[in-house]
Amino acid sequence: MMQGANIFIVYGSGNNVTVSPRLAKQEHVEPVYNPQAQISILDGSGIQDGILTANIRCDSCVTWPGGHADVTSSSSPWIWAVKNGPFLDSDDTSENLPMHDFYGTATLDLKQATGGSSGNPFLGDSGTSTTAQTATTVDLQSVSRKRIAHAVIMIVAFVVLLPLFALAVPVVPSPQIVSIHACLQLCTLALTVAGLGIDISMAKDLQLIGFYHPIIGITTVSCLILFQPAMGLAQHLYFRRTGKKSIASYIHRWFGRTLITLGMINAGLGFRLAGIGLSIAPVGAVIAYSVVAGLVWVSYALIISWLYCRRR
Repeated sequence: MMQGANIFIVYGSGNNVTVSPRLAKQEHVEPVYNPQAQISILDGSGIQDGILTANIRCDSCVTWPGGHADVTSSSSPWIWAVKNGPFLDSDDTSENLPMHDFYGTATLDLKQATGGSSGNPFLGDSGTSTTAQTATTVDLQSVSRKRIAHAVIMIVAFVVLLPLFALAVPVVPSPQIVSIHACLQLCTLALTVAGLGIDISMAKDLQLIGFYHPIIGITTVSCLILFQPAMGLAQHLYFRRTGKKSIASYIHRWFGRTLITLGMINAGLGFRLAGIGLSIAPVGAVIAYSVVAGLVWVSYALIISWLYCRRR
């Protein structure tokens, strides 16, 4: 959402306001000061009753490094963010910034906002004005809870439960193991659906629904739900009738292994999307997940290979 954005950071400096034009070069990374920006702080700016007001004229906002604005758009996308607490109290436009507490999106009609003959349309009635057509606010605490729940559910499902229950059929010599396997995997599928629901809700909050991690997650879980139970049931019915394996057995087995692998990889991509190195995705947690997931996958592959060689 933030990458490529042309950002104006406003903070207090005594009784005045500091406006720092910045560029967002990466997601989840503090935007850097843009010395090429051509801006002017107009009359009417300042601090009154604890409220910061910045009337800004920008002469370089149609295009900037990494992006551009369509001044003819009737639904121009904007983002905003707020940090609670005392004023930063600095006139340094390159000041280090703490992370915001709230943020959201808005849509503006730039056609309506264009025009006016005044050099300062914020004062008097000579200029035009516009208001946000649509606006949303993101509750970071709610997003944080969703993020933790989603990560725990999906990691447990794809790294622990799905591989473990998949190995139960060839490893455990019991006539009831197929029924047990089916029940356990259906419960795990229900868990992944819950995790996917949380993922979709969070992706909508953050406007990340079109990014690689949610897309891969939606595709993987959808394939698990649509194909795996059907292929497993088809093989079970065929085996009861003939005592042999059908093509459904091989599809069920190898498609499941592929989806498990894809789910493990996508969990790592989730850390990347969250921002590796930030408090929400510490490097230690990413390393720990990578080691555990790698060991599980290698062990899973070795056991499958050993079972195959033993049968031959």
